[in-house]
Amino acid sequence: MPTTDKGGSRALLRTLRAVMASPGDGQQRLDKVVSLVASNMVAEVCSIYLRRDDDTLELSATTGLNPEGV
Repeated sequence: MPTTDKGGSRALLRTLRAVMASPGDGQQRLDKVVSLVASNMVAEVCSIYLRRDDDTLELSATTGLNPEGV
């Protein structure tokens, strides 16, 4: 069920903070973040793009898109 109240939003932010602070490699953490956000928002697609330079965005983590694009 999507989060619609402030308490649920805070819970999601706490969970995301814990994921980002957890041990492991960065890719595992990014994959977990997109999964959490997608499930919380009931979204079929959620992606994180990293800006590499002024003209380049790199797909770094996704759920719902082709994982070979990462």
